[in-house]
Amino acid sequence: MRASRARLGAVVGVVAALFMVAGAASAADKAVSIAGFAFNPGTITVHAGDTVTWSNQDAASHTATGSGFDTGTIATGSSASVKFDTAGTFAYHCSIHSSMTGTVVVEAAASGGGGKPTTPPTDTALIGRTADTSGVPGPGVLAILALAGLLGATAVSRRLARRRAD
Repeated sequence: MRASRARLGAVVGVVAALFMVAGAASAADKAVSIAGFAFNPGTITVHAGDTVTWSNQDAASHTATGSGFDTGTIATGSSASVKFDTAGTFAYHCSIHSSMTGTVVVEAAASGGGGKPTTPPTDTALIGRTADTSGVPGPGVLAILALAGLLGATAVSRRLARRRAD
């Protein structure tokens, strides 16, 4: 009886984790690379609530500076992110190299939005992946937690079964 309760708890935990993963995936992180003194892609389309991350692969430092947002200086091998909460078209440029320009097109989210672009403090070295600025653990972290919960529940279930057998 206890073993079946432990298994039921594990299943409920996994299902809850999957719902959290689905919720975390609703806001996206879109990437713009900086290489050859250009933003690539030059125009990126996102939804309200999405985050755009600029990753500098050039030997020189750059910025992404637009109406209502500024990444600050992005050093070689680093990145910076901006979350866009409001629909609209946001032209931007590098304040160090004025010939570098780009555009972020933000489409309205189904659930609405509100606010304006926000610049979190996310200038980070590029080691594996850029910073997650959503404030929600990424799907990989949630999947690992769900797996750990399932393994823990299985271990408890086996231990209870051994106690009953003794």
